[in-house]
Amino acid sequence: MALVKATLTNISTDDDSDPIEVQFNPTEYSMTRGASYAEVAVPGLSVPLLQFVRGETQTLSMELFLDGSDARQSVASALDDLRSFVEIDEDLHAPPVCEFQWGDTLFQGVVTTLNEKFVLFGESGEILRARVTVTMKSYVPPEVQARTLNRQSPDREKTRVVKEGDRLDFIAFEEYGDASLWRVIARRNNLARPRILTPGVVLEIPAI
Repeated sequence: MALVKATLTNISTDDDSDPIEVQFNPTEYSMTRGASYAEVAVPGLSVPLLQFVRGETQTLSMELFLDGSDARQSVASALDDLRSFVEIDEDLHAPPVCEFQWGDTLFQGVVTTLNEKFVLFGESGEILRARVTVTMKSYVPPEVQARTLNRQSPDREKTRVVKEGDRLDFIAFEEYGDASLWRVIARRNNLARPRILTPGVVLEIPAI
């Protein structure tokens, strides 16, 4: 199997860190993505509504290869460099954020597990070859996430025109992400019979 170079670089500090070179040419690697939902029970419905709660971090799992056998050199130094990604940095008070790059593949995140397997040794016991299984979770800085938030958020007042078939609990779910908040809309609009909505009526949707 032909091995190519990949790098892991500490990007948590302002200083330009030297990338850690590893050998990597997998037959496969895995990327996991997901989203978290909660079930919201609404009276009268046979199936609960699914309410989006949050996105989940992407997870990358891969196996890296360290080999110093051709030159009979230990790979202990490279192993120490990789271990630094799961050790607490004294300035950050947390392990560093790193960037994995292999060709066009770029993944920014934190290393959550590092599983080392030693497969070849020198005459005095030095490690000449190792396989390191790495799991990383994606990391996006808070300031970057803040710039991508939906500005049509429930902390802003707005109006909404009732359409045929609209229900107050459905409207609350769409506007607030929580069907149980229909009473907030009912109180603001002085709805004596909140179960009956007239198409064309303009509702005030208060901020919460």
